[in-house]
Amino acid sequence: MERFIGVPYQPHGRDYDGADCWGILYLYYRDVLGRQIPSYSAEMRELEFHRREISQLIIAERGNHWTEVDAPEPGDCVLMRVGRDESHVGVFIGGGRMLHSEGPHPSQIELMSDMRWRNRIVGFFRYLPC
Repeated sequence: MERFIGVPYQPHGRDYDGADCWGILYLYYRDVLGRQIPSYSAEMRELEFHRREISQLIIAERGNHWTEVDAPEPGDCVLMRVGRDESHVGVFIGGGRMLHSEGPHPSQIELMSDMRWRNRIVGFFRYLPC
């Protein structure tokens, strides 16, 4: 888990030199769970990182490989609201904690019950490849 903490925030980043919130999820799935999930890096570059449009990518995935779950397990995606948009993700790591990256800060682990997050969590999603 140590390698995921302190990864610099980088919009569209998908490696340990820099990653955004989806990049941290992408790295976790690749390096811990051994699964490939869509990187969306190109799509996010095209959208110039407009949160409203990014939430549409996440919402679109709900019907594809991501299934909403009531009781999260380590590795599940935590979908959060930023402002009015469902546009931020993290990785549930157990014990009520999540790993995430929100610019301009490096990746970190936080309690989901923290005052900053507890009312912003929309749901938990598990990736189920076809």
